[in-house]
Amino acid sequence: MTATSEEIVAGLLAAAGLTVAEFEQATFVADYPLIRQAADALYLPELDGVEPSARFDPLDYYPTEGSESR
Repeated sequence: MTATSEEIVAGLLAAAGLTVAEFEQATFVADYPLIRQAADALYLPELDGVEPSARFDPLDYYPTEGSESR
């Protein structure tokens, strides 16, 4: 059985020890499927065997003026 958005949001709020107003909980319930979908989209199975990077320098990929010596 799959939990509903209402059940998941209630569980997350309870686990965090948070009490919110009804309208806030309704907003979280309405937004949860979109947030879950966005989080699921971050998973890239083709990277399962790749070790995480210990450091990331965006300049290595998007050089700015004066960083040609990198």
